Amino acid sequence: MTLINSLILNSYYNNKYKGVPMALVYIEQVEEMALEQMQTTHENEIEILNAIDKLAIFYDRGEAKEEELVAKIDEYIEHVHKHFANEERLMQKYDFPKYDMHKTAHDMFLEELDNAIKYWKRYEDITKITNFIRRTPEWIVLHVNTVDLPTSNFLAQKMKSTDS
Repeated sequence: MTLINSLILNSYYNNKYKGVPMALVYIEQVEEMALEQMQTTHENEIEILNAIDKLAIFYDRGEAKEEELVAKIDEYIEHVHKHFANEERLMQKYDFPKYDMHKTAHDMFLEELDNAIKYWKRYEDITKITNFIRRTPEWIVLHVNTVDLPTSNFLAQKMKSTDS
């Protein structure tokens, strides 16, 4: 999208939906997965991230309760752990050759997430976790497009050949 088109779209959006935040990340930014369960997981994760961002904005304005935001953040944390565990289980089951590299990427992300959670809980500062979450779309898009895509292709092929 060109800069001019982006500005026109943002202007239209801001006039039509005053006060409603745009999405943090869009599913169209990530490649479609060959493995349906990975695709669904990514779509769900993006939905949760966008919901957190909107709730955080409304919370900052005094228009949403902290409990709502915390519940959605907890949902995201649980989702990420299940997401990574499932991918890692499939990679091991089908002997994905780059398992160690992929798992390391997950471990590094989880370490950053855990640090943000610890800071949030220790200092009761919800902005630490919401700021972390707002930075994750860049990581997600890069990870999905460069790491998950070949993993998904490999797993789909392996599953297809073992089902035959």
